[in-house]
Amino acid sequence: MGHLSAEPIPLQRRFVPLVMLSKILLGLLALLILVVLIALLIGYWISAPRYTGPVSGHFNGKTFFTPGAKQPEGLAGVLKWQLNHEITEPWPAFHDDAPGAAPPARVDANATPPGDSASRSPIRVTYVNHSTMLLQFDGLNVLTDPIYENRVSPFSFIGPARNCPPGIRFDDLPHIDLLLLSHNHWDHLEIGTVKKLAARDKPRIICPLGVKAFLEQEGVGNVTEMDWQQSVPINPTTTLHCVPAQHFSGRGMFDRNATLWAGYVIASKAVGNVYFAGDSGYGPHFKAIGAQFGPLRLALIPIGAYKPNWFMAPVHIGPPDAVRVHQDVRSEQSVAIHFGTFPLADDGASEPVTDMKKALAAQQIDAARFRALKNGESVNF
Repeated sequence: MGHLSAEPIPLQRRFVPLVMLSKILLGLLALLILVVLIALLIGYWISAPRYTGPVSGHFNGKTFFTPGAKQPEGLAGVLKWQLNHEITEPWPAFHDDAPGAAPPARVDANATPPGDSASRSPIRVTYVNHSTMLLQFDGLNVLTDPIYENRVSPFSFIGPARNCPPGIRFDDLPHIDLLLLSHNHWDHLEIGTVKKLAARDKPRIICPLGVKAFLEQEGVGNVTEMDWQQSVPINPTTTLHCVPAQHFSGRGMFDRNATLWAGYVIASKAVGNVYFAGDSGYGPHFKAIGAQFGPLRLALIPIGAYKPNWFMAPVHIGPPDAVRVHQDVRSEQSVAIHFGTFPLADDGASEPVTDMKKALAAQQIDAARFRALKNGESVNF
């Protein structure tokens, strides 16, 4: 009985799987290109206008930098962090805390601060959330880096979401006279809240170099743009000084360090000097601020988003460094900001406060001199 020979497969049939595979690969490549193009378009769309101006000691003609500071980690560092999280205290579920009491319309400059002589007017401090602090003194209402949105992101469905509501209802905020913006990151310049405040109160808005163009692009007016070491009068008894910080800026993919970041010192004849550090890593600029403006009556110092240290240290102060800042700037009274609202790093919701208390104890500093308030809590100094 003879062997049956296998019928040869026609050449056309043999190439069919290869043709199908090549079509699938081409389709995937086209999809990848489309995704990249969409990402680039979105990145361009959310990027802020770039600052244009003369070269300076912290601007090279294209981007800003902090002289002598270590540069923040780039994309490789971001990927390393995201793939190797070191979370020791997960954030709790959202807790719908009751808001604090509505602040007074004004604080009388002639009132006497608690436990003090009548030689200095009181300062009322209300912690709203994150880096949003309401300062009331000498008949002036000042608000820092206001944010009332649920996410610090260009999108409503993705990005760090708030862990608790703002401590003061927006409608309970008093008339704001002065709005201080430290830089243009999404958790510090939340344009929706800024536009609402601008429409309601028409405050004078202060921002670092380059940020004014973005605000005006969004229809926000009455903006004063400042460079480090510049000063502007606010009223006959108050002058605002723009001071250095160690950070970076950007809202999208094409505007990294295209605008400046800063802190502010409010010099008041009625209450003394009040410092808002904004967002910053630790650096020699703090001692310089203390030498120029100290002793400070009050300092608002960030303490959160500091883990992992290798990634965050160039741009965010951790609790031990926050205590050093308290000492460097020669602050009589400090209040913590930048913690407990948005999960921005690997530290938990309560870790910054716990670690701050440990750092204060290690330096034998009275805990009452550096306080962490709850959202909505107010204190008179």
